[in-house]
Amino acid sequence: MEEQLASIINSLSEIKTTQNKLIQSFNDQNKSIKNFSIRFDNLSSQIKNLSDDNALLNGKVSQFELKIKSLEQNSISTSKTTHLDIINEIADRQSRTNNIILFNLPEATDPSKIKPDSDRLKIIFNKMGLNIEPIRFFRLGNPSTRARPLKITLTNTENVFNVLRAQSKIRSSDEFKELRFSSDRTMKQREQMSTLRQELETRRSNGENNIIIKYIKGNPVIITNSKN
Repeated sequence: MEEQLASIINSLSEIKTTQNKLIQSFNDQNKSIKNFSIRFDNLSSQIKNLSDDNALLNGKVSQFELKIKSLEQNSISTSKTTHLDIINEIADRQSRTNNIILFNLPEATDPSKIKPDSDRLKIIFNKMGLNIEPIRFFRLGNPSTRARPLKITLTNTENVFNVLRAQSKIRSSDEFKELRFSSDRTMKQREQMSTLRQELETRRSNGENNIIIKYIKGNPVIITNSKN
């Protein structure tokens, strides 16, 4: 009887041990499942973050593509505009090559006191030692209290250069000492000359007194005055 009881107790003990092992195994499996669930959640979160980053990156790429396309279009447009501007500038300069502008010549408002522009131009050119007959001439702008510039068209470019070189000959004349001749410049040329004069004044104020503006191959540049 005691042997049977001991056997039963031993069997129960083995069953309990087996049960404990099963419970432990179940708990271990449950922990593994929980760990897997946590890892899965982390992985899902990482995938979501990557997806969000990818969407953001795609958005930035799209923005860059739009900017590049816009820059390309602007570049093409600017290139076309620049080429057109250059062509127009060349044509404008060409149309002015035989023109010259005379400043500070009083207007003949009263013929009894002041000779007409045509008569005075002949006198001026004679004092310069030039035998020049203008093709046409007219005043620029609307009448005002100041003498308007006189635009003069000559027969060729050589006559224009001759007048510009010889204008110093009339500086000693009381009647014409205030006169100044200039080539007929385009708007861009006037802007260039204005910028150059400002640079000249700045450099002279900084001590560079031996510099002047001189035309070299038709373009004004600042150079050192070799006569000083």
